[in-house]
Amino acid sequence: MIVNEIPKVTYAIIGGSGTWAGEFPETVGLDGVRVLQKDMEFETPFGTTMPMKLIELDGSITADGKARQLLTVPFHGFHGLAPEGCPSEQIFWVFQQAGVKYIVAEGSGGSANPLMDPGDIIIPHDLFDFTKRPSNIHKFTRNIVRMQSPLCPDLRELLIKFAREQYDRVFPRGVYANTEPPRFETETEIKFLQSVGCDISGHTIVPECYLARAIGACYASCYIVSNYAEGVESTNWAGSSIFDWYRNCGQKMGTITLKTIAAIVPDEKHCHCADYLIEVPENVRERIGQ
Repeated sequence: MIVNEIPKVTYAIIGGSGTWAGEFPETVGLDGVRVLQKDMEFETPFGTTMPMKLIELDGSITADGKARQLLTVPFHGFHGLAPEGCPSEQIFWVFQQAGVKYIVAEGSGGSANPLMDPGDIIIPHDLFDFTKRPSNIHKFTRNIVRMQSPLCPDLRELLIKFAREQYDRVFPRGVYANTEPPRFETETEIKFLQSVGCDISGHTIVPECYLARAIGACYASCYIVSNYAEGVESTNWAGSSIFDWYRNCGQKMGTITLKTIAAIVPDEKHCHCADYLIEVPENVRERIGQ
């Protein structure tokens, strides 16, 4: 259903494979969470979004004791297995119009680091972009986007805290290699990722982390390791085992992201995410026709 008026909210959750197996947030079963509106599609300059939901967290579970509303979209806004078109741009355009300042995402990935096993959780602190898609950052900001600390340390700290409540093995840092979807990597490609210090490979942190910074929002993400990348441990795993991890982690991953949003204290912000936009001088803007 096309909705013409975008609700004004400060928070957003981008759902991925971690909550793929059930309705989020309904099947999470966390008290104090209710859906205000569902099946909201928005027309954007980049196309029509996937259906979104408007969720409210009761003041009984929020850090400031006040109810807070958030937008959520499933599977990173993809309309299929690959990001054909501009799904990330669609949802981030909506977030920008809504006034979103805090974004938490979840998903899955393959372990390029032999220390990480399927079922482990990683909250990356950095990334390596191996995609070939053109960036649309300039459609969201007239400033230059600096990628120092691309994953917000404040949000990461909360994700780590709540992930450790749900899982025994949580990696509180790591480098996410974003390769080109929808295919997985070859063994030689994984060896290369390992050689440049990557720990997990996936398809969704880019361009989300860029666009979050472009709209002035804090962004962090949490991933379940769903498989060994090619050449790491046994390569004889069955494709169905990935979906087994998805089915089993939905409640836990949903709890982690919801609790993280509920625990944010905006007045106690210590990160510098908002400082990493470099303003282009007005005279330069005029000369380049911005």
